[in-house]
Amino acid sequence: MQPVNQPSPRANVKPLTHWLIYRGYSVRFHARNRDRVTGVITTPDGTADFVYDPANLVVTLPDERIRINEHGWELEKEALDA
Repeated sequence: MQPVNQPSPRANVKPLTHWLIYRGYSVRFHARNRDRVTGVITTPDGTADFVYDPANLVVTLPDERIRINEHGWELEKEALDA
């Protein structure tokens, strides 16, 4: 059990999991710490590696960066150069 005044050593992935559910994706986490979460998502088009920045609520995929809110709703999308 974590002491009351200590920050959790793991990232809050609730916004990310809501986003994944809304999109109908499944996920396999590779690494998860307070600053960064990595893994693979499975979409109808195949699989893609992702990096999630929990502090800024940003999901980075190979071809786009998506900012979400605390409920997993997409706020902003940015295409990335391949």
